[in-house]
Amino acid sequence: MTEPKPPYAAERLSRFIFALSFAGALVFLYLRTFLLPATPFAGIGDQILFFSRAARIVHGQILYRDFFEMVTPGTELLYAATFRVFGIHAWVMQAWGIVVGLFLCCVITQIASRILRGPLILLPALLFLVFDFSNALDLTHHWYSTLAALAAVSVLMGGVNLKRIFAASVLCGISTLFTQTQGGLTFVALIIYLLWLKRSETQESNILTQLATLALPFTLILSCVLGYYIHKAGFWTILFDLVLFPLRFMSSGEVNSPRTYLHQFPSVHAPADIVRLIPFLFIYALVPYIYFLGIHRLWRKHEVLPPALRQHLVLLHLIGLALFLAVANGPRYFRLSTVAPPAILICTWLISQQSPAHKYVRNVLCILAAVFALLLPVRRQTQWHATLDLPIGRTAFSDILVFREFQWLAQRTHPSEFFFNQSALCLYLSLNNPTASEFINYDEYTRPDQVVAITEAFQRHQPRFIVLFPKNITSSDVRDNAAPFRQYVHDHYHLAQIFTLNGNSRYEEELWELGLKSNN
Repeated sequence: MTEPKPPYAAERLSRFIFALSFAGALVFLYLRTFLLPATPFAGIGDQILFFSRAARIVHGQILYRDFFEMVTPGTELLYAATFRVFGIHAWVMQAWGIVVGLFLCCVITQIASRILRGPLILLPALLFLVFDFSNALDLTHHWYSTLAALAAVSVLMGGVNLKRIFAASVLCGISTLFTQTQGGLTFVALIIYLLWLKRSETQESNILTQLATLALPFTLILSCVLGYYIHKAGFWTILFDLVLFPLRFMSSGEVNSPRTYLHQFPSVHAPADIVRLIPFLFIYALVPYIYFLGIHRLWRKHEVLPPALRQHLVLLHLIGLALFLAVANGPRYFRLSTVAPPAILICTWLISQQSPAHKYVRNVLCILAAVFALLLPVRRQTQWHATLDLPIGRTAFSDILVFREFQWLAQRTHPSEFFFNQSALCLYLSLNNPTASEFINYDEYTRPDQVVAITEAFQRHQPRFIVLFPKNITSSDVRDNAAPFRQYVHDHYHLAQIFTLNGNSRYEEELWELGLKSNN
């Protein structure tokens, strides 16, 4: 069924307005990721792990067989394809931030045009850019899964026929190739949506045909891609990496457990720091609570809402809840940010009512978003920065402590040297990781067999430098499997330098250099 344009969406914006908003988003994202005129800022966060593994693929290694990964391979394959085309350069990584941000803005605006009208159509994308994406600009697999899931929503909002169900299934399969949980739960949400629509008298085909059309492309995509890696790495390796390991060991530390909820608020030392809290308050207030408010309003107003609008909102709520459930076992601020776009859309719909209170909330959000849209790029360009000419290109740093660490190691290494336990240094300095692991944790996340494999790899290719993090718990802690690794480092290396860095809290990185230091 392809629906006519509903009356609630009668107020359409001109193409010029959409083009202008797209250009504004492009400028905003460029100024957040590149130092003028054209120097990329250093990437931070977990995205570095995916870019590092993509570089290993470019150098001929096979994912799962030659190095460990616990999510489906979409992110590494995408980045590896880009590295093959453009080379392994710092600007490529930051360019992906612009591309993903623009695609998400376009999809969010497309969905907004189905449930909102007039200038409000542009508000969700604006809120997303300044309060969500800009503060969580870490291009891990979560963002790509959310983008594909939202694209599936946009496709089905155009009508529920077999052609669109097929396209949504393909997008759902792509989402699963980036994150197995987000894509899998999105697939379940689409099944529930089709079953909910079953009672509609305007459907063109029966429910079994629709479900078969939804299942076939999804299953085929996963079978082909994962089948290749099962052939290369073995069935049990894929089963352990993608299913058993996340289920058994992901929650061993606080970062990947429900205990992490609300622990990422930035510290406030001055009145100006209060401004930094606004994006955090925005995300924590919306996800997942806005869905319950939205469902309540849908239930109360189901008789007066246009049928097409009601169907769009039900679909959006189902996908939003599915994406939230995928990260609910480790609800860090960043993960909540990556699944927040449906919540932002629903929030905008809820405040689109014409009452004075809703109008006041809209005005406050619009003013705050406009101020942030102007201030964030200016602050990014004018804050302290320094640049280094690194093996993968000139790179800008906005943290003096990180800059000093990169500068120190860049002066003492050359490309292709062996290095271990800090992926950002390894990637930007074009160093080689001789092991199948990107890093070592001091909890059950790092398995005993991984530690053994790491020390065996050192026998073949011994790194000149290894990063260690000072340990806050006793070595007798049974959850800490990394004690043999630390002992190996102490037996064969000497402490060369200690760097104090800023994260959620100040911490130290120790750089250990091969060879025992002489006592003379």
